[in-house]
Amino acid sequence: MAVPVFAQPEAPPTSVLEGLVVGISEGDLITVNSYGNEIKVRLYGIAAPQTGKVDKFTGWSKPGQPYADEAFRALSLKVLHQQVKIDIRRTVALQQDREQRQYALAVVYLEGRNINLEMVTEGWAWAYKKLITRNDFHAYLFAERRARTRKLGLWSQESPQPPWEYQPKLRINPRHYSP
Repeated sequence: MAVPVFAQPEAPPTSVLEGLVVGISEGDLITVNSYGNEIKVRLYGIAAPQTGKVDKFTGWSKPGQPYADEAFRALSLKVLHQQVKIDIRRTVALQQDREQRQYALAVVYLEGRNINLEMVTEGWAWAYKKLITRNDFHAYLFAERRARTRKLGLWSQESPQPPWEYQPKLRINPRHYSP
């Protein structure tokens, strides 16, 4: 039997902040304004399908994954323009659109509800084992297993591809390309 690899040794949360969700970038990335400071937040313990990307200047585009728009919409309906608490577990550097950005890896709470866990329970995201600590491992895995069994959200597909395995093909918009 394989032993799970955990993201980090158990440690207390770095900090808990309150703020208004002012933006959603993906089904697992939000922007929170906390007393005038905008904080990019990557939802802890989950990985949502990647949305499509288009560079308006070059014409390059990457297609998104199935159910990416639905995951984005589900997260938006839950938290956009809502006052939330974010329980920051740590900060991480992520590569996005050719830039490396710092994100707070955090659990998002709205009126006491764990939004991260809701996204997995409703089938809009995978439990991302690489970013889950031992204390949360079973709750997130149970939520994913339950969504799979019920064929909710992205689990209604035959065999959905997780975002960490997804390799989109770049496309060029012919309007921008002249040999």
